[in-house]
Amino acid sequence: MNKRIPAIILMVATFLTSSYAATAYKKSITVEGGTRVEFDNQTLDMRDVNGKPVDAFIYQGTTYVPVRAVSNAFGADIYYDQNTNMVSVYDDLGEVCGVAHEMSGILSRYYDIVLLDLASVADRDTATSNSSANEELKTSVDNMYDTLTYLASDEGYNSNLSILTDGIVDKYQKAIMSCLNATQAYETFVKNKSDYNAYKFIDCFHLAVDDYYDAQSAIDDLFNNYCLWRELPTTNN
Repeated sequence: MNKRIPAIILMVATFLTSSYAATAYKKSITVEGGTRVEFDNQTLDMRDVNGKPVDAFIYQGTTYVPVRAVSNAFGADIYYDQNTNMVSVYDDLGEVCGVAHEMSGILSRYYDIVLLDLASVADRDTATSNSSANEELKTSVDNMYDTLTYLASDEGYNSNLSILTDGIVDKYQKAIMSCLNATQAYETFVKNKSDYNAYKFIDCFHLAVDDYYDAQSAIDDLFNNYCLWRELPTTNN
């Protein structure tokens, strides 16, 4: 099962999406056993797919570890193809975190435009169209939609996609729509700088702010729960 990773994700996240293949052969070697493997200061309980304990060992100065046990510690998924004798490692969780990071970035850029619109409404005499910035951002929004569709497809299936779809995607899309409505209201104001259009924009602006912070809060929770694996050391000031 090979996965084609979308370009949008490659720009915003680090993935462990590797494949290992070799010609099968047998060879008797002498190794140094008793090697412990730690992850986040905890010794790994390394086991194979059947739950049988497996060990790391050292051979000619190189440490060899069970790929399944170590990959699982990093939250990665393993696939073995017996026909090609290939082991594939997919970091589906890392992929989800990367997509969430890009979602947050899109929201922030949209929010910046809405804030700029607000400042222009306050100084209505100098208010000009921001349609070019809106069009540029629309490309990112469309790419994100394509990415989410891909990850839900058979070709790009991500086993951890539910982390995004259970609440976060809906809040993200709601915030995007609210920001879009605000920018459209602003463009209407630019064409006719009446008090009515100004107040119409203000109403849309407040909705956009509420939905923006709601979506960003949900994304922050995802990072705290799934993406920040290691506890950072604290310092005393």
